[in-house]
Amino acid sequence: MRQFFSLVRSRVVFGIGALALLATGHTSAQPVPANVAVPFYTPPAFMYGVHRHWYAPRSAEFAAQADALAPAIAQLCSANAATAADALQRTRAQWQASVTAWDRLAAVAIGPLLQRRSQRQIDFAPTRPELIERAIRSAPADALAMERIGTPAKGFPALEWLLWTSPLALDLPHSPACRYAQQLALEISEEARALAQAFGELAARDWLADEEAAAPAMGEMVNQWVGGLERLRWAQMEKPLRSTGQGGHNAPMFPRSASGTTAQSWAAQWEGIRSLAVALERQAPEPGQGLVALETYLRGRGLNPLAGKLAATVQQVQQALPAATPSVTPAGSAGLLTATKSLGKLKRLAEAEVAPALEVNIGFSDADGD
Repeated sequence: MRQFFSLVRSRVVFGIGALALLATGHTSAQPVPANVAVPFYTPPAFMYGVHRHWYAPRSAEFAAQADALAPAIAQLCSANAATAADALQRTRAQWQASVTAWDRLAAVAIGPLLQRRSQRQIDFAPTRPELIERAIRSAPADALAMERIGTPAKGFPALEWLLWTSPLALDLPHSPACRYAQQLALEISEEARALAQAFGELAARDWLADEEAAAPAMGEMVNQWVGGLERLRWAQMEKPLRSTGQGGHNAPMFPRSASGTTAQSWAAQWEGIRSLAVALERQAPEPGQGLVALETYLRGRGLNPLAGKLAATVQQVQQALPAATPSVTPAGSAGLLTATKSLGKLKRLAEAEVAPALEVNIGFSDADGD
């Protein structure tokens, strides 16, 4: 890794565009000041930072939360009449913590997330209650039996239905539904551990020794970042809203609506997207010492006007998102559509200017809207 650092040259880049973002007073994103030296980054340096300082810790966080889910359900399943209500609330809270960690990690799905088809395995949507009920009746007792259950009856949405929507929820202790919930949680935990291991291996990889792989990997990350933007904008927000019938009929199927955590899910996904887009620290990291956001990478290439434009557009989404609520009221719909317009503007900027500047071709992604 010493060779990695010695081959990277640094230069001072004057981040004029960052001053506009400083004027907004927003504190969670910290643009690099104009008088700070920004290293010249390469695709190997970018991928090293992405994996070591974002995906490895986020996947470890998800694994830790997922590991706590099965024990919580086990306690619920063994609860008595006096303790069942409290046990249900604790299990719901752990589900929320686990799914938030997942949404943050999977917002930009690269590498193992794509190869393992993790989204489909543990977050299939929409929920299929009839398939869940059929799976419960089949009473799968172990991982082998769970392999015969289709993905539409598994994962976080199935657990959400069992813990909030299902009429069986109040009868979960000692019930077949509770035993099935335990199997669902064990599968989620297994997938989370596999992802943490895979991303840990990528974080330990010597990307400089495999420079030919770094540029395509960076291209995949940029493509999936754009795809994650579109998935949040369209599939998660605008499409459900526009599916609502006139007069408020056919309520929109927003994600996590049964648990009331739709806005929390949007925020977690946006955190994943934003963290890979703009600098969250005022000091530009040396290669291998921190996460290199797309904005910082552009500044390291001397593309300050474009980096400033990217940071300012991200900031517009950051300001609009809190007003986006899963509501069909005029005020709620207006706030949501304002946020989706900001996300659309960011996507267009990424496709038209950022990707070409990074020498990345944008192609169709599994995360794209339909």
